[in-house]
Amino acid sequence: MKLQLRFPPHLHEAPNTAEVILETGARINIDRAYVDAVRGELIIDVPDDKAEQVVSLFKQKGVEVHKLLKLISWNEDRCIHCGACISVCPVGVFKFDHEWQIKLDEGKCIRCNVCINACPMGALSSVDSNS
Repeated sequence: MKLQLRFPPHLHEAPNTAEVILETGARINIDRAYVDAVRGELIIDVPDDKAEQVVSLFKQKGVEVHKLLKLISWNEDRCIHCGACISVCPVGVFKFDHEWQIKLDEGKCIRCNVCINACPMGALSSVDSNS
């Protein structure tokens, strides 16, 4: 399960992610991270069987947690299958099938939004956090 974590400034100095990994035994993969003096945000991938435990522990530590059930919205009617998304996606979410039609593997998405900016038809958009 993909989770979006938002860390308030007062939590930047604490090793919250490391503590959650150690306390839950969850193998957490950090897909994307952004940290500056004002905020910190991570998109992480957590095994489904550990997700609730990880969510609960992060919330106890004061971290804002959102489950990302859908990461990107694709309007197939607007898509012209040009491949612009394929060329810019850093993790291979998009590919052509045998009929040169775009196919999407949303599970690979890290919500970097590069494809959204590259799509000449505006067929892709970001989806707000789900919970």
